[in-house]
Amino acid sequence: MMRRLILIFLMFNAISSIAGIVVHNPEELRKTVLKAKPGDTIVLKNGAWKDAALILNGKGTAKNPIVIRPETPGEVVLTGNSYLQLAGEYLQVMNLHFKDGFTPNRAVISFKTDHKNLANHCRVTGLVIENYSQPQRLKGDTWVILYGKHNRIDHATFVDKLNSGPVIIVELDDERSQANYHRIDSNYFKGRKRFGSNGAETIRVGVSRYSLTPSRTSINHNYFERCNGEVEIISIKSGENKVSYNTFYESEGGLVLRHGSNNLVEGNFFNGNNKLFTGGVRIINPGHKVLNNVFYQLKGTQFRAPLSIMNGVPNSLINRYYQVKDVIVEKNTFIDCTNLLFGAGKDAERTLSPQNVVFKNNLFFSKDSTIYENLNDDNGLKFVDNALSAENIGDLPAGFKKTKVKHLRLKGFELPYDSGYGADLKQISFIEAKNTGASWFHPVVKTAARKGRSFKVSAAQSENFKSYIQQALSGDTIILTDTGYYKMKESIQINKTLMIMAAKNLTKRPILLNATFSSMPAFFIVENGGRLSVENIAFKGTFESFSGVDAGIKSTELPMNRPYYLNVNGCEFYDFNESTQSGIAGSKGTLADSLLVSNSIFHHLSGTGINLASEKDDKGIYNAEIVSITNCVFTNLLGSAINIYRGGNDESTLGPFVTINYCSFNEVENREQGAAIKLIGVQQAKVTNSGFSKCGQGGRSIQFQEYRTDNILVDYCNFYKSGKIESFYNKVAGQHVYTEEPESLKLTTASNSQQPLGASVPLLQSYSY
Repeated sequence: MMRRLILIFLMFNAISSIAGIVVHNPEELRKTVLKAKPGDTIVLKNGAWKDAALILNGKGTAKNPIVIRPETPGEVVLTGNSYLQLAGEYLQVMNLHFKDGFTPNRAVISFKTDHKNLANHCRVTGLVIENYSQPQRLKGDTWVILYGKHNRIDHATFVDKLNSGPVIIVELDDERSQANYHRIDSNYFKGRKRFGSNGAETIRVGVSRYSLTPSRTSINHNYFERCNGEVEIISIKSGENKVSYNTFYESEGGLVLRHGSNNLVEGNFFNGNNKLFTGGVRIINPGHKVLNNVFYQLKGTQFRAPLSIMNGVPNSLINRYYQVKDVIVEKNTFIDCTNLLFGAGKDAERTLSPQNVVFKNNLFFSKDSTIYENLNDDNGLKFVDNALSAENIGDLPAGFKKTKVKHLRLKGFELPYDSGYGADLKQISFIEAKNTGASWFHPVVKTAARKGRSFKVSAAQSENFKSYIQQALSGDTIILTDTGYYKMKESIQINKTLMIMAAKNLTKRPILLNATFSSMPAFFIVENGGRLSVENIAFKGTFESFSGVDAGIKSTELPMNRPYYLNVNGCEFYDFNESTQSGIAGSKGTLADSLLVSNSIFHHLSGTGINLASEKDDKGIYNAEIVSITNCVFTNLLGSAINIYRGGNDESTLGPFVTINYCSFNEVENREQGAAIKLIGVQQAKVTNSGFSKCGQGGRSIQFQEYRTDNILVDYCNFYKSGKIESFYNKVAGQHVYTEEPESLKLTTASNSQQPLGASVPLLQSYSY
């Protein structure tokens, strides 16, 4: 009997040891970890842990780490203002899920608890962070910051960080965190939207201040999917790092060796899938090696080129551009890519060309023999024994020979291969998303509650207009059935995908107006992530003795971290009688991914037609990524027709992208030193097929303040009795710019009844420039 009791006791202890010590709250967890012995397992009770501060400090061993895990992978959900800090040695934190909140600190997960206590030989694995961004997109934080040495973040899934700050940072801010040998591997970086500002990297290793210090961080076997935050997906700002065997899929940016030296880029697969802006590797500083990578269907240019090597700055400050020297680019394969760029960023400051750059044994598979552009006329680059397979072979560049390739089928790709040139395809890992990230995480795909419906609203139902909008589901359409006045008493917030349109059989536009004695910020306010399409509606800024409206449509002034979408077709904006008012306006801190305006008229405005100039901090931030204005009329405007502003000289973004096509401008902004169109700092702009009559007579019809590499064009335009085209380099005007008197100025300047309704447009979709 006694022997049986002893056996039962031993079995119970063994089972308890395997199950671990169960804790129920953060304080209990903190105390348990502090007392834990090597090999202990601490189990977090399943459930929602809200506003949980998980502060762990313990000491395990290499053979017997202290393990902290939930009862069930992913079933401890950290919400609200939860965060994790760990310090000590050989702690292993597993399978946590951060969701529906944001950190109150600098980081969601920090590998230190305070300045004195760092983590070494610690690991966070199986982590998921989703919907965990600051409400204000420009308020910065980081999801994971690595301090100390020999730490690892692996098999984690990071879903679409929306606010400023990298997803992962490796800090080198004191000797205890330098030469750290951290590992960032097997993670799934699941998307990052265009951010419209600097500070949206996915991974940053170091900063310029410590860039002469080695980090020796390894970034490998990760999957980067549509990481479009800014130009730099991975920003290396330290030395002796290794970025290897990762896959980059449809990501609008590149792997950038921004500061530091002697970094290795090896065995990566850059899959652009023919998407615009997709990039590869950008090189600055000396001693790097780029070996055995595959660059596939990349369509980026300039800083987003498949491979770009930058010019340096003489006597460069540590945060500018050191000269590229002693770099090897070898055994890489480039397949159906845009041109490589050597001497990128060359300007009055960046005058030092790359030197002793050896480009050898690389393979190009292309339509023709124009495969790179070299902006420097010297011998700094040495092309040795490279091969080209092209449909249309012209004169081969020096250091290249023609070759006939075989094709290998790997992971669904038919890839050109030559045993003597290019990447060894069998060594490329072609990492897939399904083989990375948290294995337990299976996100629920949301389906619409029902198909989109249409709801009719008469003018007599104006007071119920807002309730119709609130009751509508994403994808619904609100139809205004009368040509009369829709008397509104408050602004309507749009936080879903919605179309608001006039009935098809109307011959005049329904007119929205403010029927109160209090000013209204806008008729429609597009909120965080809203997608609004408006068709064939008139927006009247003032009415009789009632108060005015600041804008017809504007973005919210509340915190926003998701870009919004706005499509305006066949609409009319008039009688906004204050200089601060606008037909359409973007608020500070908000970003339109796409703002499309077509077949619309803006007339008799004292302010601005379309105002996207609220970001005045000169940090490279702007209000809209893509702006398309087509077949519109701007007439009798005291202010500018279009005002778009991007200040500062930050190079982490390449927007805004602006097209103005088939538009008419009549008597717009004739005040002293005014400008009918202001495109200040806009990096990609085309103004074409448009006419200006008596515009900008006190200064400019169009005003630019561009940089050397900006892509700007004004062509097929006529300027009759109008101001000049002003730009910094005076190179924006094409060969078809005229100053002739038009045969007829078919401009509608009067009433709502004279302007025909515009064409119908579908529900808003993301616009591709």
